[in-house]
Amino acid sequence: MKTYKDDEIKSWNWCKRQEYIHSSDALGDGSTVGWKLVEKYPIEKIRYNQDDYPNPINHRQIFDMMDEFYPFGFHPIRINKDGVLVDGQHRLKFAQLCCLKFIDVFVEENLN
Repeated sequence: MKTYKDDEIKSWNWCKRQEYIHSSDALGDGSTVGWKLVEKYPIEKIRYNQDDYPNPINHRQIFDMMDEFYPFGFHPIRINKDGVLVDGQHRLKFAQLCCLKFIDVFVEENLN
C-alpha cells in the first residue's frame, strides 16, 4: 500500500499505462477486522459473476473514476479464501478497463 495525498488526481492516460496501481493505506492493513492484505494479486485469479452480485455495476461511477482518479480512495478489494469477489466490483471493473494485471486485495481470514 502507498500513502497518497487526499487531493492527488491521476489522469486516465496515466492509469491505462500502468500494470499495477498501489492501493491507498488510508484503511490500514485490514488485520484488525479479520482480513489479510495481499499486495499485487493477479486480477485473472479473481472469480466474479456479476449475476451473483447483489448490486448491478453503476457504469457512471466507473466513468467518474476514469475522469478523475483519486489514488487516496483506491482501497483494496475484498475476496474470500476461494478468490471470489466479496466487495469492490467497481474498483475491479475500473482496474480491468485500465488493463491492470494486478490489484491489492484483502483476503477473508477465519471468521470463527
